[in-house]
Amino acid sequence: MRGWTKIALFALFALTFLSPPLNAEEKPQFSPEERAFLIDQFSDRFSSFYLTQVFEDQRLNKLDVIAERNVNNQETHRDYQDFHSPYSLFLAQRFEKKWRKTLVQASKKFEVDPEAVVAILLVETGFGNVLGRYPVIGVFSSILVERETAKDRYPIDLSLSESEQYYLNKLDRKAKWAKEELAALLELSQKNQKSPYHYKGSYAGAFGLPQFLPSSYLKWGYDSDKSGSVNLFRFPDSIYSTANYLKSHGWVKGLENQANHEAVYHYNRSQPYVETVLKIAQKLRNKRGGLSASVALEMDESVVKPPASGI
Repeated sequence: MRGWTKIALFALFALTFLSPPLNAEEKPQFSPEERAFLIDQFSDRFSSFYLTQVFEDQRLNKLDVIAERNVNNQETHRDYQDFHSPYSLFLAQRFEKKWRKTLVQASKKFEVDPEAVVAILLVETGFGNVLGRYPVIGVFSSILVERETAKDRYPIDLSLSESEQYYLNKLDRKAKWAKEELAALLELSQKNQKSPYHYKGSYAGAFGLPQFLPSSYLKWGYDSDKSGSVNLFRFPDSIYSTANYLKSHGWVKGLENQANHEAVYHYNRSQPYVETVLKIAQKLRNKRGGLSASVALEMDESVVKPPASGI
C-alpha cells in the first residue's frame, strides 16, 4: 500500500473513534456498591447467579469519559466530510463489486436500495476497518452508574444552572436507554452462549460491521445463510440485517423518497449522518447506474444464495 493510500485511509476512519483507549492503569474499577447497584437493576429479568457472574467480573471497568461523551456528543458535518472523498467512493465501489450477489439478493428481498446498505457499512466501520475497541458492557454500565452518582453531585435542593439541568435531563434519558440496551446485551449473550465481555464496539455501545446496538441485533439481525445464528462480524448477515433494519423503519425503494431520511435517522439520530449516507448512496447510483440496475435485471432470475461466510 503506497504512502498516500495509508494517509487517506487513516483520515477517512480516524474520526469515527476520537477518544483514545484507556491504558490499563487508567481503568478505574466499579466499587462494590456500584456493582451491587448494577446487579439490582436486572434482578427481575435474570438469575442472581448469572448477574453476579457478570457484574462481579474484574474485567468490568468504569468508562467515565465514555459515559460523558454519550451525553454531550454533538455531531457536525465536519465529522463526516472525509467520507465524501474520491477515495471513500473507491472503497465503496470495490465493496459493491466484491459483494454484488449478496447485495442484489438482499435488495430484492427487503426492497431496499443496495447503495444505501453500502453507504451505511462504509460510514459505520469502513467495511470492517474500524470496529471499535470499547467493551459494550462497560459503556452501558458506566452510563447507568454515572446517573446514580450524579444524584450525589447535584442535590435536589441545589439551584442548578441551565447547563447542569440540561446535562441531568439528558443523562436521565440516556440512563433509561442504557438500561434497556444492557438488558438486551445480557439476553443476546445468553442466546449466543457468549460472555457479555465478548462484544466490543464504539463509544455508543454499537458493535459489528453495521454497528448495531444489542436491541437492534435481537430485533433486526438476519440469519442470511440459515446457520441458526446471526453473525454481524461477517458481511452476508451484516448486509441482510442492514437492509432488514431500513425496511422495518420505513424505507421506500428509491433514494429520493423522503421516508428514507427517517429510516436512516432511526439508524443514527444525526442529521449530518443521514445526509452523508444518502449522498454517498446517490454517488454510487450515479456511477454507471449503481447496483439498482442489476436488481431490476435480475428480478426474474432464480434466487442467488448469499455466501456462507467471510468478511
